Amino acid sequence: MKKNIVIFGFGYYGKNAYWNLKDKFNILFFADNDEKMVGTDYEGVRVVRGGDIVKYDLFDTDIVICSIAYYEISAQLEDYGILEYYVMLEGFLYHSDKSEFMMPVEINKAVPYKKSEDVSNILFVQNMACSRTHKIAKIMKETGYEVNLLYTLAPPYGAYASFMEVYDNIWCFSSPNGICDFINAGEFDIIHTSNEPDILSCILQKTNKRIVSDVHDLQSIRRDVDIDTLALEYISNKWSDGHMYTSTEIAKISGEKYSLNDDYVYSIGNYVDREVPINGHFSKLSALDGEIHCVYEGGVVGNDRNHHRFFDEMWRAIVDAGTQIHFYSQSDRKLCMRLEGLSPNIHYEGSLAGDALINEMSKYDIGLALFNVTDTNRLHLEGASINKVYEYLNAGLPICSFGIMSLEAFLLENNVGAEIDFSKDILYQIKRIVTMNVQPGFLEKKKLTMLSHKDSLKDFYHKVMDI
Repeated sequence: MKKNIVIFGFGYYGKNAYWNLKDKFNILFFADNDEKMVGTDYEGVRVVRGGDIVKYDLFDTDIVICSIAYYEISAQLEDYGILEYYVMLEGFLYHSDKSEFMMPVEINKAVPYKKSEDVSNILFVQNMACSRTHKIAKIMKETGYEVNLLYTLAPPYGAYASFMEVYDNIWCFSSPNGICDFINAGEFDIIHTSNEPDILSCILQKTNKRIVSDVHDLQSIRRDVDIDTLALEYISNKWSDGHMYTSTEIAKISGEKYSLNDDYVYSIGNYVDREVPINGHFSKLSALDGEIHCVYEGGVVGNDRNHHRFFDEMWRAIVDAGTQIHFYSQSDRKLCMRLEGLSPNIHYEGSLAGDALINEMSKYDIGLALFNVTDTNRLHLEGASINKVYEYLNAGLPICSFGIMSLEAFLLENNVGAEIDFSKDILYQIKRIVTMNVQPGFLEKKKLTMLSHKDSLKDFYHKVMDI
């Protein structure tokens, strides 16, 4: 490839391509056909109108299309007389020109991995940084494993810099052949691959190593997936050597769908890695102003009323009842600012992670685990492991939930929260939840930390290795 590139597409794939390619190439600018994006920037790189791309001097420059609409964009480029370009999706890079169409390209090289004597190792493979995978890696390192990471879409520091610290080695590859050749030549004891997308697990099954497929979300229990997605899920779940799920409910569904051997199935929630000591230097905001302060941490969306993270109506109802909502999110700042603009009592607090976030959340009164439950996402949410729940509890916060029966049952059983009924007096219900007391050590006592599963995790990996 040439030394300069233009990333065509300023969405999910384009922004992640920035993190993947910025150290290898000089990124001149983003191009996008969405007029709302034109004139904005990302990490100091400006966005120009897609139709204006021909106005720029593209000498010694390659165009990299990063959009699921790559076919339409490629036709657009050809109309401009640009017949050679690249396409990058999920971190996989392809080249196209008049003589070839979508040929895979590998732009990374690495020396084959040699293991240390008497030290077991594990290679985590994922498209981009995932907090759950990171927690498991930390725990496995504490058991004495050497932990390594291979990514395709974006490096860990694209999410949080601290994600880099746990891994002994980090590699990136841009083609299935590059991944398989590297793994086949390396001395890895076991491969742990995260789904979303399932394609990584399917690719890795063609290597000569044992594969654990970690299913964060089972796509087939949603109603809006296509046949290709279902086929990839089948291959990933059916033919991997070991199977990891975020809940016993999802493990049971998968076991029945794909006739899995229970001996090689393991369930573990998206727990905190260990119970974080609360430093106590954050005073409750309610002690200062007498109001109830709720907190939410996690993703947010725009005006998609079918998404489980569509919060507009629920959040407005809560603040209109006389409370405050503070939220922390990695989501696009524009989405966050849109939510903040719904009410002067909704406050976007930026993005934090790990111990810092848990400690800061201790200054609030209630953790929000509310979801926009629909017929489409209900089963998915009932079986999901909601990491924010454990982080709220670690911060000593009782939880206000809505829409998930399994979560409501957990809160009632342990008296650490309750589901809200929006048809009744909201403020009264919120005040009742505030009185619930979450005792220090609750998570350890209930074995709701990664650390409490350290030995069983190690046993599971060894069992898969010995197949």
